[in-house]
Amino acid sequence: MSKALNFSSKLYQPTEPEIWNGRIDSISDFDQFRYHQVVHCIDLNDIRTENQTVLLGFASDIGVQRNGGRVGAAKGPSHFRNSIGSLCWHGDEDGFIDGGNIIPENEDLETAHQELGKAVHHILESNNKPFVIGGGHETAFGHFLGVALFLKQKNPKAKLGILNIDAHFDLRPHNGIPHSGSPFLQAHEHAEKIDLDLKYFVYGINQDNNTRSLFNKADELGTKFCLNTEIFNNEKKGLEKVQNFIQSRDFIYLTICLDVFETSLAPAVSAPAWNGLKLNHALNLIQVLKDSGKMLSSDICELNPEYDLNNQTAKTAGSLFSAIINSSKV
Repeated sequence: MSKALNFSSKLYQPTEPEIWNGRIDSISDFDQFRYHQVVHCIDLNDIRTENQTVLLGFASDIGVQRNGGRVGAAKGPSHFRNSIGSLCWHGDEDGFIDGGNIIPENEDLETAHQELGKAVHHILESNNKPFVIGGGHETAFGHFLGVALFLKQKNPKAKLGILNIDAHFDLRPHNGIPHSGSPFLQAHEHAEKIDLDLKYFVYGINQDNNTRSLFNKADELGTKFCLNTEIFNNEKKGLEKVQNFIQSRDFIYLTICLDVFETSLAPAVSAPAWNGLKLNHALNLIQVLKDSGKMLSSDICELNPEYDLNNQTAKTAGSLFSAIINSSKV
């Protein structure tokens, strides 16, 4: 792509490169490079490359506050960048792009969702892959808006699947006031409004964290899911269910809520888990999805640095990010 596409948003801020730092083993041997040495911080107006991952932050925990969770995830994007710079890079020499942040103003989540959608759409339009780091899981609805707009313009008959690794359905009613527990109900409502073929799968549902009403709503919407206990008892069978879902869809938007993991891996989330998944459960699913070639876009949500001892949760998010964006296998 020789010419950058125009992008404008009053809520957009490019990333200051100084936020990326870390250990340096070599300044010339690429095989010794780390994340902070391969990231390219650019303004979204200046994307001239294709087929690269573009990191975008959504600095919001407005939805978490509305949902009664513990706040702090608005600082998640900065904490993520600050914490993973020293992770070892195993991707190609192009590295990845940091496209900056969408930052809500005046507790206006609704406008921020629209602006996040515009940014995601812009990245997809430039033939790159968005990766959004939240922020609360309200991030997902804004992200979905961008994916939905892109598909309706480019492939209106496309079958979209949302694949959510999460302990919660996040299908709660919102009464016109969206929050971190409602993004996928909102996605279904929007899909119906614009006539988009949407199906939803949740991997890691904790029965004790979801009311019978939510299971009923999931059934009403045709939502497929795997309980955490199913995954513990027979992961292979769970992944087969995921694979069948992926095969039934043309494109997949992957979203990961860090509260799905056991607290030793992810203590710093808006709603800490018990009986959570292990990291390998998610990594194995990500590999199945990557093998399909259908992943259109992805995000990681609920990173709350206020509670992140030794950056443990950010490093877990970093490992997931690595699995999503790296094409090579060690």
